[in-house]
Amino acid sequence: MLTTTRRSALVSALATTGLAAFGNKAWSQETGSVAAAVDQLAQDVMAAFPDQPGLGITVVEKGKVTLAKGYGVKTLGTQDRCDENTVFGIASNTKAMTAALVAMLVEEGRIGWDDPVTQHLPAFQMSDPVITKLMTVRDLLVHRSGLTLGAGDLMIWPAPTHTRADIVAGLKYLPIGGQFRGGYAYDNVLYVAAGALIEAVTGQSWESLIKARIFDPLGMTSTVSSPALVDKSRRASPHARLGPPVRGLGPQTVLPFDNSFAAAAPAGGVNSTPKDIAQWMLVQLGLGMLPNAKRLWSEPSAREMWKPQTITTWSDGPTDENPVRPSLQAYALGWFVQDHRGERFLWHTGGLAGFISFTGLLPGRKSGIMIMTNAEETPVLRSLRFGGPDRLQGRSDFDWIASSKRVQAEADANTIKDAARATTTSAPGGAKPSLPLAAYSGVYRDPWYGTVTIGLVGKGKKQGLTVSFDKTPALRGKLVPFDGEMFKTVFDDRTQEDAFFSFDLKDGKVVSALVKAVSPLADFSYDYQDLRLTKTS
Repeated sequence: MLTTTRRSALVSALATTGLAAFGNKAWSQETGSVAAAVDQLAQDVMAAFPDQPGLGITVVEKGKVTLAKGYGVKTLGTQDRCDENTVFGIASNTKAMTAALVAMLVEEGRIGWDDPVTQHLPAFQMSDPVITKLMTVRDLLVHRSGLTLGAGDLMIWPAPTHTRADIVAGLKYLPIGGQFRGGYAYDNVLYVAAGALIEAVTGQSWESLIKARIFDPLGMTSTVSSPALVDKSRRASPHARLGPPVRGLGPQTVLPFDNSFAAAAPAGGVNSTPKDIAQWMLVQLGLGMLPNAKRLWSEPSAREMWKPQTITTWSDGPTDENPVRPSLQAYALGWFVQDHRGERFLWHTGGLAGFISFTGLLPGRKSGIMIMTNAEETPVLRSLRFGGPDRLQGRSDFDWIASSKRVQAEADANTIKDAARATTTSAPGGAKPSLPLAAYSGVYRDPWYGTVTIGLVGKGKKQGLTVSFDKTPALRGKLVPFDGEMFKTVFDDRTQEDAFFSFDLKDGKVVSALVKAVSPLADFSYDYQDLRLTKTS
């Protein structure tokens, strides 16, 4: 998952504030092919953002693949070029594939969209027994459960050791922060539950089923269900700006390849190539039909997966400054649905550490675009995710590159201001803890996450505390006094978001702790605020 400066905008929509259109420079299919126009746009984007390592672009026009190409390099500092067979993480673009597996089981009569989840997964529980009873198979896929944004993501990322069963079992302890079916809040954990339901119904793992029912029939021979299965010689390396001054700014840095999405693969584990993903786009645009006239799912199922279920946002529609602002956007079954310049548009983004991606389909044209990148560069993705669909519609009358540069400059300036405020408010120097450091050490347990261990090291003036999120090796380091009963983590891995621990005392003893992210810029997947740690020893 990615931090606020990298991912939150990706999951919700990416900002669409734009510059004015540059004249009335209209491109049409009479003067050049869609593929050629997208190819030129991709080259222009790479030239405009020269520190972007690489891209993969796929274009389908009128039900035919017209472009599957790589740009740039797999790893900065090398000459290893990206091509149509380079493997990128597509993250949450996986969700539509999980929804398709469910649709196939519905067609076979093995489940129903509106069956109670407990009918097929008896151990399934939410923290509210009424919601547990009412939750349907459909509800698992449409982000309207009442869970808060990103709830339970610490069981998924960064690189925890929770199993799929652990994640599903933890649902019954996650707080309900909204109204069931009363609003939209993006989550990953319920897609994991959908994967577990698929396994319970079929007796097969989600990994084996997606290979047998989607990858193999489509000939997606280079596509895998987990980052751990990627051919190392063909994969793109993840990149990010790690600062200074904050993550999201500074020079591009190669990140370690993240294999952490195995347990949560139904929500975001698939890795694919520009060449392979074309086959997935074709079957979507073909309403379930393969090029050989065989079907993976029926046309009614295809339309059901595209039917809006949860309203996500609405507006007064396009403006001169923002020509693609949708009047209405909703979430369907694994897809966002909205209007794009007067046409129905299906899309989804995906974000993991060092990768962001985008799929956009114009069903009325049987055309679409897939963008894969190996860096957390929102202006790069933004330029392509709006400019690409424009090219599919035969137009280029808005300069998305200039617009994205402007939007990103404004966002970077605000990020620096927010980071400066966060630094000021997170500098230690308040009151001393009321108890000796040894009193804060021990094992603390949260019912959905598991245990956090606070250790005591050293002696005398060199005595200090350590902290370990026991199922997340990346979240380990020092725990330093900050202000009274509030302590602050200093994780060894400085790419991770630090947290404040606020300890609660009773009768002179530490009994519990609440946790929250130090930075207001922290990604929602660091859902520290949902932890309720009770000291057990």
